Amino acid sequence: MDDILIIGGGASGLMCAYLLAKNGKSVTVLEKNDRVGKKLLATGNGKCNLTNTNVTLQDYNTTLIKDILDEFTPQRVIEEFAQMGLLTKADAEGRVYPYSESATTVLNVLLRRLDEFGVKIVCDARVDKIIPVDGKWKAVTSKDEYTGDKVIFACGSNATSGLDSLGLMSSLGHCIIPFKYAIAPLTCNGVKGANGVRAKVYATLFINGKETMGERGEFLFKDDALSGILAFRLSSALARYGDKVESCKVTVDFVPDMQQDQLAEFIYSNCSVYSPLEGILHKAIAQNVVSRTPMDRSWIMSRKKANDIAKACKAYDVTILGVGSRANAQVACGGVALEELDARTLQSRLHGGLYCVGESVDVDGLCGGCNLHWAWASAMAVSKDLI
Repeated sequence: MDDILIIGGGASGLMCAYLLAKNGKSVTVLEKNDRVGKKLLATGNGKCNLTNTNVTLQDYNTTLIKDILDEFTPQRVIEEFAQMGLLTKADAEGRVYPYSESATTVLNVLLRRLDEFGVKIVCDARVDKIIPVDGKWKAVTSKDEYTGDKVIFACGSNATSGLDSLGLMSSLGHCIIPFKYAIAPLTCNGVKGANGVRAKVYATLFINGKETMGERGEFLFKDDALSGILAFRLSSALARYGDKVESCKVTVDFVPDMQQDQLAEFIYSNCSVYSPLEGILHKAIAQNVVSRTPMDRSWIMSRKKANDIAKACKAYDVTILGVGSRANAQVACGGVALEELDARTLQSRLHGGLYCVGESVDVDGLCGGCNLHWAWASAMAVSKDLI
């Protein structure tokens, strides 16, 4: 029976441990923290957005994972969790959550199964070296040394409370793409006095003057930042540019359900010149839009004035300064270069018996379940090769 070492007790590492152990493998999970699954508990605002029924290859930064996504679909993930005893449900946008809407439920189900199948979990064990020795693998930790026939690198990224462990792979000759934080607020100039206000809008991201991404969704306005799911999705697109960003802005359509001429007619016919957007937008947003509108300041509503206000509502530019800090980021772009891993099994092309999964690989998806889906799917791909 193969002894398998898993470096990291996050989502992908725990899924690997479960799948391998239930198929008769001897598994040891080495985790630097005092307990496993810490970051899993924070996903989806604590609700754990497991996957998304609408996941496509276009949601990710690379096409090299096509075979894995084609085989290990959202339905496969849902079915696997059902076999563990976890009931799930999907919302209108396809986001899949545990029925309890609690990430704790997901972790508890996983841990119960790991205990049933005899997985050994060693916490407070930071791995300092991974060494190939006589056809096996040795992990040197802050506690002890552990030996296995195969080793799975599942350390994730250093986003939020994580640790950058990519040095373990670079010491083995692997090419590493440095981490850039994503699924985080967008720091910005352009919206004042709207802290805590939410608005459903259509937003278009421009990077270096080029339209990069456009989507409808909800912004949560903060002091000098855009947050909420829509901002998180745009942040992934921005993070993928790395250090090549010379300029960035988001153009916001605050009234996406109306054409500009329709909105202008409504303003002209029905709205007071003293507060023309009072019945359309939140007061704080309205003040920002009106203050940005180039129009005469007379107290007479004209068609031109109404059109100017409507235009400002439909195309409000916000200058983006960057992606939020590591502490606020849910994931990171970067990791072990995919070109050095087998596209179906994620086994290293440089060392037999060495595998990489989850966020430790240079794969990142948009906000909405894509990243956790990759964690489960990559774990399934590796486990299939080892069973």
